Amino acid sequence: MENGSPSDDKQLVLLDARNLYETRIGKFHSPSVETLDPGIRQYSDLPAWIDNNSEQLRGKHVLMYCTGGIRCEMASAYIRSKGPGFENVFQLFGGIQCYLEQFPDGGFFRGKNFVFDHRISVGSSDTNIMGACLICGSSYDNYSSRCRCMHCRMLVLICDGCQLKSDAYVCELCQKHCKEIGSFPSVEDSEPEALLDQSDLKTVCSDPIISSQLPLRYGNGPPRKLRILCLHGFRQNASSFKGRSASLAKKLKSIAELVFVDAPHELPFIYQSCMEANNSCAPPLGQHAPLPENCKRKCAWLVAPDFSGISEADWKIADLPFDPLQYQGQTDGFDASLGYLRKVFSEQGPFDGILGFSQGAAMAALVCAQRERIKGDIDFRFVILCSGFALPLPAFKQGSINCPSLHIFGRDPGKDRQITSHTSRYLASLFEDGCSVIIEHEFGHIIPTRPPYIDDIKDFLQRFL
Repeated sequence: MENGSPSDDKQLVLLDARNLYETRIGKFHSPSVETLDPGIRQYSDLPAWIDNNSEQLRGKHVLMYCTGGIRCEMASAYIRSKGPGFENVFQLFGGIQCYLEQFPDGGFFRGKNFVFDHRISVGSSDTNIMGACLICGSSYDNYSSRCRCMHCRMLVLICDGCQLKSDAYVCELCQKHCKEIGSFPSVEDSEPEALLDQSDLKTVCSDPIISSQLPLRYGNGPPRKLRILCLHGFRQNASSFKGRSASLAKKLKSIAELVFVDAPHELPFIYQSCMEANNSCAPPLGQHAPLPENCKRKCAWLVAPDFSGISEADWKIADLPFDPLQYQGQTDGFDASLGYLRKVFSEQGPFDGILGFSQGAAMAALVCAQRERIKGDIDFRFVILCSGFALPLPAFKQGSINCPSLHIFGRDPGKDRQITSHTSRYLASLFEDGCSVIIEHEFGHIIPTRPPYIDDIKDFLQRFL
């Protein structure tokens, strides 16, 4: 762009594929190149904007960019699917994130890059502020207070002074639709807008992976929810994990359906030795009582190499004391679990994503590492890894996994007795730059559902609606 002639620049269009709240704090700027900012609330609004503004793109060289490149990959395929006049669509490899790594002074990028993790935004050496307070208009680009529109829940920029005066805000998009403070209550779980008919999807792209990442709507019915397969942790089962995730399922009910399954490896029942405990315990082996009818087996996705399976009445004495590093030795059983997941996807699919907790997250990460090999049998668009860890296996190499991922784990060392924050952070590093989003919380071995964490989870999922 810098060395191009004016006639060349007239054929260039710079298209920002991000959401409005992202573009408000930073964007690319070149004086001689037309720049288009769709001003969308969420990524699923972009195809409709492209449809309504296609003449601005026809016959042009469209240069697209987003945070890490994932959204551009999908949107560029949609633009090219429109046929003649839309062939020249290009995307910034690695997105703004990689661009700023190569140009620490910011280059053509002005302001800050919004990121979907605890940092919220990342800037260059250029300290100019691009954003402005929604209320008073003063220069401001800090989203750390997580102020949101009371109607659509989109992030808004509110300076410290204006936050002291009011805690109710209406974003500029809702203002355009004449929505005001007090016009109706805040919507916690607003339904996302649907954009494409299923028939439209067939013409988008021949690549099944990219095609599957575009929004869907069935006829004139309600928007399709994301279907997420949930993998429980070690010594849990579908029922117990569903109970522990009830709050999460409730808060995501408008955009996602959570599906729970038991892992294929059944574990023996654990009891504590009477020598170590004052309360009653299970009888010795060979003298056990029948299992209660409502007693459900505990399961695992990965097991220790010496695991030999169980019989209907197996009991096992508990390891004393508790070994917080036992997960490092559970390295067998992946092939059986992968075969089981093939059956689950075949019989209960399709699924948009996989959510794994603890050992379930380790299993989900291994599945991501095998994504190309299992394409067609196990297809999904994203993964959510909660309190996850990486096993010392050849499949795991830093930056080797190419799959959109959300990593959720405790921030402070010591609060999660099972999996340390360092371990979960290392797992996130195995995913390619621009693919991973990190949410760190101040709790233990749980999936947090309080604000702002639930809002961050929703923000991630909205990218796939």
